[in-house]
Amino acid sequence: MLKKVILLILIIIAFKGCTRDDLCPEGTATTSNLIITFNDIITPATRNPVANLRIVTNYPDSVEVLRQSNIDSIAIPLNTNSDTTKYKFIRTIISPTDTIVNIDSLVFIYQRNNDYVNRACGFKTEFNNLVSDLEEEGSENWIQNILTIRDTVNDENSAHIRILH
Repeated sequence: MLKKVILLILIIIAFKGCTRDDLCPEGTATTSNLIITFNDIITPATRNPVANLRIVTNYPDSVEVLRQSNIDSIAIPLNTNSDTTKYKFIRTIISPTDTIVNIDSLVFIYQRNNDYVNRACGFKTEFNNLVSDLEEEGSENWIQNILTIRDTVNDENSAHIRILH
């Protein structure tokens, strides 16, 4: 009988240990993704979707971040443990006679600022002084130019980077 009472007390304590502040409420500001739009090189204000886009990290242990078809904007994460993030933007053009794979390497450079949100959500990172760098391949680049629209990544309300192709 004593064992049952002790077990019951332990169960009550275990359930009482989880409080409301252990869950991060939806809508709480957390680390924002980098918003990129794809625009036309001739008319930069016009969106120009990218067909068969794949984005992978540009590190030895490469991870696929995105695989989309016909997309004109994306949201990708920046590295919260480093002041740089490297990606490969892979565009595949499929024609009846050939498949062309064109890979452009981009590096995003920034300064990190970690802010404490609360016990449940932990920290969020704000990225300041965002700069993007395209590895030049001459005429082989499908990305023609990169424009920084906003150099602080602290929300996902509008684009931070505009890629012209």
